[in-house]
Amino acid sequence: MVLKLYLDYMSQPCRALDMFMKMSKIPFVVHPVALRKGEHRQDWFKKITPLRKVPVLQDDNFYLTESIAMVRYLAGSYPTEALYPKNLKLRAKIDEYLEWQHVNTRILSSKVFLIENLKIPLEPLETAVENMEKMLYQLETMFLKDKDFIAGDQLTVADIFAICELMQPTMSGRDIFEGHPKLREWFQRAKAATQPHFNEAHAVFNASAARVQNKL
Repeated sequence: MVLKLYLDYMSQPCRALDMFMKMSKIPFVVHPVALRKGEHRQDWFKKITPLRKVPVLQDDNFYLTESIAMVRYLAGSYPTEALYPKNLKLRAKIDEYLEWQHVNTRILSSKVFLIENLKIPLEPLETAVENMEKMLYQLETMFLKDKDFIAGDQLTVADIFAICELMQPTMSGRDIFEGHPKLREWFQRAKAATQPHFNEAHAVFNASAARVQNKL
């Protein structure tokens, strides 16, 4: 049975997994789950995952949630070495970022998106932006340093997840790389290295961003 990926392209990890699987030439089909329509709350989806969150990976009668768990599962069955190398030290550096990003890149970028675009009052926007700036500084000084990519000289799944997360706070046209020229160069380098899959995965997001910015 062909793998099935339940996703919504407005979700950062959904976009990252879509790109990772396509770049690794893993055959799969997409099953859209429209979060804005509440499809993740419907009974059919609850039977798949009580968490009612995307993404979900289906392999025959096996279902898996959590995007990083999916990357590791797929690495055991498919040729993902180009993006998730078997070299233990290199894989450990990739995992180091993937573990860090959950409560840093993901949460702090998402907060700016939720407050600025969805008007969810989690905290003052200025506070969210300040915390995101601290995260960007850490991303640059702790992970990127003087390398072309997060884990070294080649693009890996760590970069894919990072650039997808960092797209989220740009929806309103915010330039998150202002004052971060090294990060801007890395982002453009990683974006170019993932084409055409980056543009394909972000088509829905970019269309939504255009509508938001037209209203400003």
